[in-house]
Amino acid sequence: MDILGGMTNSEEKPQIYFGFKTMGQQFFANGETPIEFKYLQLDIDTFKSGWGRYTKGDGFEYKWDAKFGVVDPKPADDWKRAFSCWVMPDGGHAMLWQRFTVAEAMAFNKMLGTFWHEKDANVGKLPVMEYKGSKPIQVGMGTSSELTFEFVKWGDRGFNVPDWYIDPDAPVDNDDGFVSPNAGLADLVNQAEEDNSDVPF
Repeated sequence: MDILGGMTNSEEKPQIYFGFKTMGQQFFANGETPIEFKYLQLDIDTFKSGWGRYTKGDGFEYKWDAKFGVVDPKPADDWKRAFSCWVMPDGGHAMLWQRFTVAEAMAFNKMLGTFWHEKDANVGKLPVMEYKGSKPIQVGMGTSSELTFEFVKWGDRGFNVPDWYIDPDAPVDNDDGFVSPNAGLADLVNQAEEDNSDVPF
């Protein structure tokens, strides 16, 4: 019996799940440990799109599209649009960002629009985003958040996905036909070269 707590031999749960909470306007590891970061590198090879929901009986459930960005039928009314990808915040380690909140799904979709049209010219590189902050917003009768990220550069891979992450439902490499709703918006951004020497990726 472990009355004191923390005296058993069970290992601590790895801090691998990356997510944002509107209450507190903060990113967390495993929903508990606050994470401070400026830059975030995304692994394009792990991108998945689909549907997600949470129920008390089954916990978190996800159903992934057969092809990234091509919407499969919604399983039921209580499912929301979801995404999944492996990321690494600067100063941290590889984490799984797999969510279906409105704030995070919108932020991820906006991120795609800033670099998707350049990915074929940057094979082997990973996009690096700068986190600019968040603010609460009203969505319908509820509250959500607006997360702001800016594309910084294509960088060398700074992390590897853990060996245990084997997913037979991962999307195929062929993503012809996917067009981000934000495609072309990044063309309007000033393309002047910036000094990225402090970017860790």
